[in-house]
Amino acid sequence: MRRTTQNRITSRCFICGGDFSGSRFAALDAEGSRYEVLFCNRCGLGKTEPFLTEDELKRIYSSSYRREDSTRFPAFLERFISIVRDGRRRSVERYAQKGRILDIGCGRGDFLLKMLSYGWECFGLELDERVSRHNRPGMELKYGSLSNHRFPDAYFSAVTFWHVFEHLRDPEWALGECSRILKPGGLLVVAVPNMESLQSRLSGRGWFHLDPPFHLYHYSARNIKRLLEKSGFEVKAAKHFSFEYNPYGFIQSFYNRLGLSQNQLYDFLRSRSGGSAALVFTLATLPVVALLSVLLSVTEALFRAGGTVEVYARKKERR
Repeated sequence: MRRTTQNRITSRCFICGGDFSGSRFAALDAEGSRYEVLFCNRCGLGKTEPFLTEDELKRIYSSSYRREDSTRFPAFLERFISIVRDGRRRSVERYAQKGRILDIGCGRGDFLLKMLSYGWECFGLELDERVSRHNRPGMELKYGSLSNHRFPDAYFSAVTFWHVFEHLRDPEWALGECSRILKPGGLLVVAVPNMESLQSRLSGRGWFHLDPPFHLYHYSARNIKRLLEKSGFEVKAAKHFSFEYNPYGFIQSFYNRLGLSQNQLYDFLRSRSGGSAALVFTLATLPVVALLSVLLSVTEALFRAGGTVEVYARKKERR
């Protein structure tokens, strides 16, 4: 049975009650439309305007966000990503007891396949209608959002949002639902781009992880922790380094800031664009830029200002 969230998308910040009164990023062109990002005057939460409807989100995720075969990158990069994502499995198992896990925004289910091989019972949700093609015994992938499916109370040992939470129209409702379906003491993982990162501050409107209209809200490490605590979770750890996301964020943001075609290298890696003089320049300078990006990513992580942040929190047990 289909369920819908209440329409609580207002001009008031759902974290602190402040106003979305200031715009740092206006006239952002993406997906054939123009957007801006407004910021809360208290906690700094960013909000993309105009918002996409749920139907609009489903349409763009099933078309432009992934290729027809649901592969994002060339085979050698996909293998690298698979290796990196085993780190996700180790991090989850550090804080959660083995059992059922729900990955929201699961893509093809690569992370869940990893968890399945280590004895987890796996469930996934994805806004790409082709997701069910990737089901395996012991792993059930469903089309739709959290509001489209009714899971039992206290059903999961862990729920994960790997760079999906910033795409949600109603994050407060989603956290309440996660609290309901998690066991007492169950683990919630939320990984998001960090608006207060060194990477964001240096890159400005060229920041790769700004990504309108896909990113509806724009969090910092501070306000995402505040939101989780407000929603009944106890934050156990926050990681500021991701080999999968942070160095490439610096790389693509650097080329964006040079005034080259927006995200040209990213589109090339997804086989969506052909060659050009700018692309030749990008590939020629890439080894040096990549090395500097790794060094910058390590530096910002040491100062707890990583380009992305992974927050590990437990559902508070009733006393």
